[in-house]
Amino acid sequence: MTKKTAIIIGAGYGGMALANLLGKAGYKVDVFEKNASAGGRVSAIESDGYVFDIGPSWYLMPEVFENYYKVFGESSKQRLDLVRLTPGYRVFFENNPSLTIQGDVNNDKKLFESIELGAGKKLQRYVSKSSLAYKVAVEYFLYTNLLSLRDVIAWPVIKNSPQMLMLVAQKLDNYVKLYFKDQRLQQLLEYHMVFLGSSPFQAPAIYTLMSHLDYRSGVFYPKLGMMSLVDDIKLLGSSYDITYHYESPVESILVSHRAAVGVRLSDGSEYHANTVVSNADIQHTETKLLSSDHQSFPQSYWDKRQPGPGALMISLGVKGELPQLLHHNLYFVDAWRENFAAIYENKTIPEKASIYVCNPTKTDRSVAPKGYENLFILMPIPAGLSLSSKQQNELATRVVKEFAKAADIPDLESRIEKQIIVGPDDFKQKFNAWEYNAFGGESHLLSQSIIFRTPNKSKKLKNLYYVGAGTLPGIGLPMCLIGAELTFKKITNNRRPGPLYKDIV
Repeated sequence: MTKKTAIIIGAGYGGMALANLLGKAGYKVDVFEKNASAGGRVSAIESDGYVFDIGPSWYLMPEVFENYYKVFGESSKQRLDLVRLTPGYRVFFENNPSLTIQGDVNNDKKLFESIELGAGKKLQRYVSKSSLAYKVAVEYFLYTNLLSLRDVIAWPVIKNSPQMLMLVAQKLDNYVKLYFKDQRLQQLLEYHMVFLGSSPFQAPAIYTLMSHLDYRSGVFYPKLGMMSLVDDIKLLGSSYDITYHYESPVESILVSHRAAVGVRLSDGSEYHANTVVSNADIQHTETKLLSSDHQSFPQSYWDKRQPGPGALMISLGVKGELPQLLHHNLYFVDAWRENFAAIYENKTIPEKASIYVCNPTKTDRSVAPKGYENLFILMPIPAGLSLSSKQQNELATRVVKEFAKAADIPDLESRIEKQIIVGPDDFKQKFNAWEYNAFGGESHLLSQSIIFRTPNKSKKLKNLYYVGAGTLPGIGLPMCLIGAELTFKKITNNRRPGPLYKDIV
């Protein structure tokens, strides 16, 4: 019997996860990666004793990782050296004292109550509903290839719960304001949309499920850094017939009789397979790797879609300790709505920017030399912007000044001994990123979520599939793992809902 073969374009986290699933199912898999290493947006820069994670830095939804590892008879809890962060994170404000979130609703309700009368009990109610939304999401629709509106209407909990319909029908910001009046509390329950490449003023309230992670599930960190996730997922598939080809950019997808049959590399060499999957940027795949008559999603399609934001990522090596900071830190400006409007509506860099600051040295001393700390700053900016080195440096200086003031670190600038900036042009060059976007996919608007998101299979070509943040279910490492399972189900004609491991046990 001829062995089934598959080609995956791109060795991002979702592509690697799918390679393992196909390998376990008996496929011979070839993965072609344009860069020199695997991981995609999960990457790191090692320099002068520092290890700077460049990309995802929050380990959330641990059960999603566990579900995936169970497919292989393994446990992510046992293989990954995870530590729960307690407290979860600290938030700095432009004109108010900082707040520390413990990551436990029973403790955090006291903080909410101290800010707004009655907010403690409201937080408990809010998180209970967030947990229900999360349970429904994980148990049903995230792990299901929903194909049409009929599938969604048939979704048991939507069908029987007006609450779920309400979460889909209104914006997250409007929903949060039903519970809390103080803007600081609203910000604490809305900031997650930054990491989903969207705005709480545009995204549906179903994303309240993210608050379950903050106040019930908890925030974790792999002690060996985020790159250890890439190393381990590759190791997980090491016993299968999977070959990674680095520095091997794909120039085009080969087509015969309306079916994808292989790829042509930039050096002219050709490889053939029964199944072709792109883990590359989908807009790039459709508009650059396919001829116009084979494109399911031509440029006219993308012109009507909203990409996730671009970003400026600033890695700093800082002399001395930073007791003001925790592992995860957020800085929120007073002009909250204006901040998001600048990025998603006006397409301008905010005058004052809300940012995320990671200090992994609080948990892992190996990421910086002794006596120094490692900072990673993420500033979302509009998609579609190309910045010169001068513009990036000026913006980085401004952001560091603003954060130093808010966090009460007056000498922060003078203590910086190393700085590395990654900007939108780096995403374009390294990942062929659509509109220079940083997170790899479309913004999570309702019109770009669930059945409305770019699907994981070509509409015009047989045997051509997609995986990664640009398709179902969306942005983030857990979503990429789930997406790998969804694409695998699509390839193998598995329509059963729920995680794959349930098909095995």
